Parts: sequence; C-alpha cells; structure tokens
Amino acid sequence: MFDPKYGFSSRIGLYPLKFDPLFMERIWGGTGLGEEFGKKIPKAKIGESWEISCRQDAMSIVSEGPLTGRTLEELIAGYGPELLGTEIPVERGFPLLLKILDAQDVLSVQVHPGDEFAAQYEHSLGKTEVWYVLKAKPGARIIYGLKSGITRQRFVEALSEGRLAECLNEVEVRPGDVYPVTAGVVHALGAGVIVAEFQQNSDLTYRVYDWQRLDDRGNPRPLHIDRALQVINFSGPPTQGKSVVAGIDQERQLLYRGQHFSLEAFKVSGEESMLSTGKHFVLGLVSQGKGGISYQGERYKVNYGDSFMIPAGIGEYSFYGDCTLLLCTPKVV
Repeated sequence: MFDPKYGFSSRIGLYPLKFDPLFMERIWGGTGLGEEFGKKIPKAKIGESWEISCRQDAMSIVSEGPLTGRTLEELIAGYGPELLGTEIPVERGFPLLLKILDAQDVLSVQVHPGDEFAAQYEHSLGKTEVWYVLKAKPGARIIYGLKSGITRQRFVEALSEGRLAECLNEVEVRPGDVYPVTAGVVHALGAGVIVAEFQQNSDLTYRVYDWQRLDDRGNPRPLHIDRALQVINFSGPPTQGKSVVAGIDQERQLLYRGQHFSLEAFKVSGEESMLSTGKHFVLGLVSQGKGGISYQGERYKVNYGDSFMIPAGIGEYSFYGDCTLLLCTPKVV
C-alpha cells in the first residue's frame, strides 16, 4: 500500500515499534522521569512523558528500525489495519494514549467527562484512564473520588469556603497498585507518586481546585467548575480500584477490563512466545526489570520505563528477559 500524502510504501515490513517520548512541562512536575528511568528530560519541571500518542499537538515519532523518523499518523495512513487491527476502525483514529506522570507536587483536583457528555459539549472523546503506580514515596497518597455522603450541595459549599479537602477521599498507595479513573471520578495524584497512565486518546480535563497555586506568570490556572459539577459522580468512593494488585505474583494477571480497553500484567522470565493475530494492536510498558522483544531475528531491547507498540499483523514474536510488562489492548466501542 502506498499513501501519496506521506510518500512512502508500506512494503517496509512492520515490527515491534518504539517511539521517542514527548515531554510536557507541568507546574507539579520535576526531574523524577530522568532520575527513575534515565529519560533525557529537557527541563527541571517535567510532569509528563507522553510515551505513545497520536494527536496533532503531540505526535509520536518512531525511534528505532527501518521506520525511524516516521510519525504514528503516517504509519496509520500507510498500513491501516495491518498496524491497528481488523477490529479497530481506521476512520475513528488512534484510540489510546500512554503516558508516565511524575507528581513532585499534588496535582489539581479534577474530573473527566464521559463520551456522551464530551461529544455533546466538547466535540471530543471522553476520558477514562487507569493508573498503575510505578513508584511511591512512603506515605504517598492520591485523591480517589469523594468521601461517602458528600452531596453536590456540600461539595459546592466546601469549595466556596476553601474546605474542599474535607470532601476528598484519600488513599495511600504503593508500587504495583492499580486505580481505574473512570469518567466522573474526582481525582488527583499526590506528591511523590509516579504512575503509568493508560487512557482514551483525549486530553479533556475539568479542573476543580488548584490549591491556590500560581503559574510562572503569577496567574492562577483556569478552573472549569460549572462543567465539572455536571459530570462529577457524587455516589462516594469508587468501588473499583483501591489497590487492585500489589506486586505481580502470577505470569499473567488481568488488572482492568473496561469499555474502551483492558490492561494486564505479564511477568516474563526467560523467553515467552507470543502471537499477534491481526485483530488489534497492543501498547506495552516495562513496569519492572529489563528485557526485550524478539522478532524475525532482530531484538528490540526494553528496560524499566520503556514503552512499545506491537502492530496487529506481525504474527509470531516473543518477549524475553526478566521483567514485568503492562499490556494494554483497545476495544471497539
């Protein structure tokens, strides 16, 4: 297949793909991505590494192999179902986004809308995400939903009086914990937490409260309280999540299954044969150890904190090494 828009032939065979991370400066960020994973961050306040992204404002570029320098958008145009899979409609665009977040300070209190609300009011996808805790300082916490009994009225009153913290459900976290953040769940990472974030391909966030912080120009960051109040789930703390897993003690373990994607942990010791059936691609991230992917005589090394994409149509390959992989599979909605 040849796409004249991009000027290359998809006769170049696909293979396990790695991409250059895209670093995002954030008011709550720091240097943890460099210190923990050896990533070459450009500034001292980096909060996010967008590992695999297909967005006009953040486009991943292949970092290894014959397709080095090609964007993910170009690959989708050139390869279509061979890359995405027969079950993933090309016309709907790339469905997932993979990040690593380094919270050196607490994030703003925020909430994401679901697909229906986002489509009606924002002409966008909604946003469901899953956090996998890669590192947490002792005693580090996250905000995960609201306390039991918090009504919309109590929430608004507390927000207006500067008492919002009284409404927020806080949870202590440790490495290996998994927290699904579905639409409507009020949330924020606390200081000292690094997470892998698997999510819908959306950057839609309603910021509710920002701890009276000012940006580098001395201005408060915008809040989106009216929209947030329309989507917040006031039914209490989420029942799904809350330390779903602490450490992986099985070879394969399902961590999350939702409407838009599923996430599993795969513990590799030695070499494990795999098969990409052509139905869907897989996004992966190394949560522990080091190893690689073997395909047609080539070896693609991946270490702790590295991410990769397994194209749908490559057939047989294998994982090797001593590591734990997080594998995310998209679903058709």
